[in-house]
Amino acid sequence: MLIKLFFILFSSLAFAHQTGLSYIEINEDIDKKIQIVYKKPFLDKNSNNIVINYPNRCEIVSKKAESIEDGFIINSYELWCLKNGLMDTKIWIEGLNSADRGFIINYTNPDTSQNALLRSTAPFIHIGADYSNFQIISEYILLGISHILLGYDHLLFVLALLLLAKNKRALLLAITAFSVSHSITLISAMFGLINISVVLIEFMIALSIVFLARELLVKNKESYTRKFLVYVAFIFGLLHGFGFSNVLSSIGLPRDDKVLALLSFNIGIELGQLLFIFVCFLLSLLFKNIIVNNKAILVKIIAYFIGIISSYWAFERVLNIL
Repeated sequence: MLIKLFFILFSSLAFAHQTGLSYIEINEDIDKKIQIVYKKPFLDKNSNNIVINYPNRCEIVSKKAESIEDGFIINSYELWCLKNGLMDTKIWIEGLNSADRGFIINYTNPDTSQNALLRSTAPFIHIGADYSNFQIISEYILLGISHILLGYDHLLFVLALLLLAKNKRALLLAITAFSVSHSITLISAMFGLINISVVLIEFMIALSIVFLARELLVKNKESYTRKFLVYVAFIFGLLHGFGFSNVLSSIGLPRDDKVLALLSFNIGIELGQLLFIFVCFLLSLLFKNIIVNNKAILVKIIAYFIGIISSYWAFERVLNIL
């Protein structure tokens, strides 16, 4: 039973950046020709239940062969919606339920762009309708929370920081440094100030977790990492910020509200991170007696688990570089 549970957990963690979100990219040119790219998670069994409803006047005029890329099934086709295109129409998604992560639609034409995160409670987008600042803030905060809670590599890094911190003050400083540094690179990357290969960043993120897993197994309680955890967290946080920017780049930012959406996404990441830390502390209180009596062996088990998972990610991602 324990082996089966470990296998299930390992399988889910192995796809650390599989967001569980489906995407539609809609690009309408000046002649009203509409190119659609629909991405659905390869491992999401419920994605086949999703039905995309365009206006009645629209029809598919050409379609490319289905392909698989970065854990997504890609469907590309051209849509024709007469001379008025999609402006001032609604696109409706059927098949969403409350447990779904959501459905992201990115729409662009020569004059404007529009993004929306659709859920079962609001499964449609009105193309051309103005979105309030509140809608943009709430959507991108939810995206940030969803990403950090589904970004298992980032969560394992934070878990390692929790275990390496010698006291609450050291933990607070380390988490703050991690948050500040990943915010710096997230913002810098999104505004094009820094550009680094995605596959290289993903590989280095995996290595950063391997490093912390190894430090958890070091018997020297005054090691450099434990003693200067705040600096280690800051340096590695710069890498993780690029990882966040890669996801946000694939989602996209509204053309006229980039700063607001970016800040909201970053706030969502911080809230998700704090939620994870709170859950960890809650579990530590619930199992306080077990943890106190078996702390050394539990830390070792967790360290090996983190090390095995992150080593797998590093090996998997280095193959994408070669």
